[in-house]
Amino acid sequence: MMQGNAIRHSGAALLWCFAFGLFTPLPPQFAQTPAGNPAPENTASGLGTEVVALVNNVPITRAELANELIARKGRQFLELLINRRIIEQAAARAGVTATDKEVEEELAEIIRSLKLKNAAEFERTVLKERHTTLYEYKEDVLRPAILMRKMAEKRVQVTEEDLRKAFEANYGEKVQCRIILIPKSDGLSVALKIYEKLRGKGLEEFIREASQQPSHLAATGGRIRPINRHSAVPELERAAFSLRDGEISEIIEVQEGYVILYRERLIPADNTIRFEDVREQLRKEVYKRKIEAEIPLLFNELRASAVIKDFLNNRFDVQDIALPVPNRDKPSSANPASNR
Repeated sequence: MMQGNAIRHSGAALLWCFAFGLFTPLPPQFAQTPAGNPAPENTASGLGTEVVALVNNVPITRAELANELIARKGRQFLELLINRRIIEQAAARAGVTATDKEVEEELAEIIRSLKLKNAAEFERTVLKERHTTLYEYKEDVLRPAILMRKMAEKRVQVTEEDLRKAFEANYGEKVQCRIILIPKSDGLSVALKIYEKLRGKGLEEFIREASQQPSHLAATGGRIRPINRHSAVPELERAAFSLRDGEISEIIEVQEGYVILYRERLIPADNTIRFEDVREQLRKEVYKRKIEAEIPLLFNELRASAVIKDFLNNRFDVQDIALPVPNRDKPSSANPASNR
């Protein structure tokens, strides 16, 4: 649970990174080398021949180790590295950076939100179960997350209409409901049988049926948080506000499956709150939600427009084989997405 809280707290970009699996922290052998401990250049006298172990005085070279790791995990982690490089390049074009200070501030805020003492405790209690080090978390998760958030911020605006809708959603009328959710894997036929069984019946029968469902809703008898205007699931919103108290909806298809909704009561609007008094609070909330929604859209655009030739995973055109490979023996320039 602590890890989930960390992801939620760190904002839209970090949540998105974990949710989409685009920045699963790389294992130590694939992670960047920390400052102060530079990796050897990819040359015959560096990466290829450096000895990493001796077995009965027979050397294992860094190149042999690299080949084994690539054979076992390379395909998976190359995809993650490609995604990270897409973001770094886009950030450089946009003039966006994620400094070490910003990364540390982001980490510190997460640690405070979890009521942990320090980074060491965070690594021990949150990252260890993901087999991730603190360095990997900062470089493979937090830094890309900050870059994505900054780029998304440039595309987001909060309008007066957005604020009015948010005010109505927060303080307007709401409907208290209960639902039964039938997974799509069970099929529409199961939903139809439950609906026929409940049609014309009252709350007691609905609660009894809801309590038998194999989901978290069973514990509450199907009761969910009150449904407001401009909700995230418009299908349920339309049904909730169109029904009368005590009525059961027809079967509603949603992303998660099939829903049967029972309307309990209408909750009146809170007329004690003035729009102007909460305008700034609403602006911050709406802005954050828009950023969260914009980040995956932005990444999809960046990914679609990127020209990617993935030779390890056999995703390339035949003519690409003859293309010259950039010289990697020269020292690479500093990461354009980082201002350290």
